[in-house]
Amino acid sequence: MEDLTSVQPLDFSSEIPAADVGMRPEGIAALATLFEEQVTRQRLHPAAQLVVLRDGRVVLDRALGQLEQGPVTPETPFLTFSVSKVFTGLCIHRLIEEGRVAWDAPVATYWPEFGCKGKEKATIRHVLLHQAGIPAPGVQRQVWLWPFWGAVTRSVARLRAEFEPGTQTAYHLVNYGFILGEVIRRVTGSSMDSYLHQTFLAPLGLHRTWMRLPRSRMREAARLLSDEDPWISRSVALFNRSTIRRALLPATSLHSTARDLATFFQMLLNGGIYGGQRVLKPETIAAATALGYDGFDGFLRTHMRWGHGFILGGGTASEMGRGSTVRTFGGFGMSSCMVWADPDAGVIVAFTCNRLLESRRSAQRWAAISEAVWDSL
Repeated sequence: MEDLTSVQPLDFSSEIPAADVGMRPEGIAALATLFEEQVTRQRLHPAAQLVVLRDGRVVLDRALGQLEQGPVTPETPFLTFSVSKVFTGLCIHRLIEEGRVAWDAPVATYWPEFGCKGKEKATIRHVLLHQAGIPAPGVQRQVWLWPFWGAVTRSVARLRAEFEPGTQTAYHLVNYGFILGEVIRRVTGSSMDSYLHQTFLAPLGLHRTWMRLPRSRMREAARLLSDEDPWISRSVALFNRSTIRRALLPATSLHSTARDLATFFQMLLNGGIYGGQRVLKPETIAAATALGYDGFDGFLRTHMRWGHGFILGGGTASEMGRGSTVRTFGGFGMSSCMVWADPDAGVIVAFTCNRLLESRRSAQRWAAISEAVWDSL
């Protein structure tokens, strides 16, 4: 019988000495100073959280800054944007594990209305790799449908493919979530957020994570800020609207804390076990984090290494630091939050903040934290 008790839950009551897990104390001290300076001296963001784990133990657990409602705490939920895609993708992987969804089955197998206008051959694998043919057509018009699941998914089903599925890779900005979320609903009979909660969030004890932010939690959530270029400023204004913050957007609506993100990724490094429960099989995690595409992304206009629901390290993924490899996996939220794990080093980094920077400065902010982590090993 499988022993599920050998993996202990994370203990956030205190930080352990870095040397206890083979990390340099001066390196962790430098990382803590950098985190503080990003808030106080560099003023990159007014509020942030940072958690660093090694070998399932808490090395750094910090929350710093001020919001309109008061000081940031480890319990403050932040909008994580596209980190959401990791959680949605793993819901699909759980259904694949159970034999209820197949990697290479057309999306239309589960959602017949989707199979039209050049999308007939788009498969589940294509969606996970951003190859389904509808990266972001008409997204500005689609925004006003976001709070209405039935309306927005009907709109997505009617979209015409911009390229034959599987022939190109182009980041599916929000449609990734609508496609997979509707497949989850059709297969399970539950909304995507309900399925996520019962399958992962509740078993893992992630009580500060929501794919659809409850109305009662709105005042607790960190408000977004930006004084960057007009596109980012418009995005901030949009996502500060209560109707958008509370909408079910499985590619971009996850609210969470650095602690909860780190816990979720620790479960992945544990091979799918956490707190005496198995929520995923090791082979499912291996398949989800395996390299699926390594090349140019036509939407992001840069080289990407895509896993099946994850961004992978190494190559040009400088945001995960120079120590990352193709085995390093994570998720990044639009110019703000990040979480990544390296199975070889046993390291997890989870960072949240509430100020969006333009893409170059945001990448530098992420990279500075990641490099400091690698420097501490």
